[in-house]
Amino acid sequence: MLSRIADSMFWIARYMERAEETARILDVNYHMFLDQSPQSYRLRWEPLVAIAGEQDRFSGAYAEANAQTVFEFLALREDNPNSITRCLERARENARTIRERISREMWEDINGLYHQVRSFGADEEVHRFCNIVKFGSHRFRGVTDATLTHDESWQFLRTGWALERAEMTARIVDVQYHRLVDRPDVDTDDHHQWMAVLKSVGAFEAYCRLHRSRIEPQAVAELLILHPDHPRSIRFNMTELQGGLRAISGTGVGAYANEAERLTGKLLESLRYGRMSDVFGLGLHEYLTDLQKTCCEIGEQIGRTYFHYGVAG
Repeated sequence: MLSRIADSMFWIARYMERAEETARILDVNYHMFLDQSPQSYRLRWEPLVAIAGEQDRFSGAYAEANAQTVFEFLALREDNPNSITRCLERARENARTIRERISREMWEDINGLYHQVRSFGADEEVHRFCNIVKFGSHRFRGVTDATLTHDESWQFLRTGWALERAEMTARIVDVQYHRLVDRPDVDTDDHHQWMAVLKSVGAFEAYCRLHRSRIEPQAVAELLILHPDHPRSIRFNMTELQGGLRAISGTGVGAYANEAERLTGKLLESLRYGRMSDVFGLGLHEYLTDLQKTCCEIGEQIGRTYFHYGVAG
């Protein structure tokens, strides 16, 4: 496979996943704002910008973080490279350059989603916009699974989806746990805030099935970091990432062919055999910061191994 095709496949998946995850956190927080009175629920919009990693860019464009400014910045701003519209634009451009290697249905789907999102304005309904992005991402993934041969091309998509999702989950847990648990001076309704965290990664129902009591921060962190089967957990996605990398290189169990595989295997083993008591013993913030750095390094090593240059997300 040509390196440019592998590169485009990898980044189509990452940009699509990034757009979906951003739409999820926007939609959930917007609805929590509507459902609660200002007296009982004080929504903080700054964490959404922190999760996206764009605090400096945001503060340079807006005086304060509120529902309108955060939605405009994370959803529509052309000068924010991680806004939903920019992510979909970059995903579409990557798909356009390799149209001969993807199915017609994939191209039509991603092209249609891009134009649908571009037609929205800042004054239109937030929930409808976010739903279009979320379900458009789900549809594209389903179309891809159903129409693209599951060869090396598909494996690069698989690795992109898994790496992006693992990184986003780590950022969400890190930012929200620090704000709600490590900063008791912040006036928030913990139950509703943790409900928002779970809903933003599609894990609220799974949590309720596992735990039939009040939402506990440590249990939320355990579900989203160490659970082996939930599709949004870090462990699940690192397993997917390892499977994709091994399928590309042909490496067997217990071995690695390159640095990206070595780092992935090392991190995955720590997730498989680690316990939350160990994580909290190290410090959750420090643990997740190191995990995000490792994910970044894995992405760079995938780029050096298969795309012939270092990749920055």
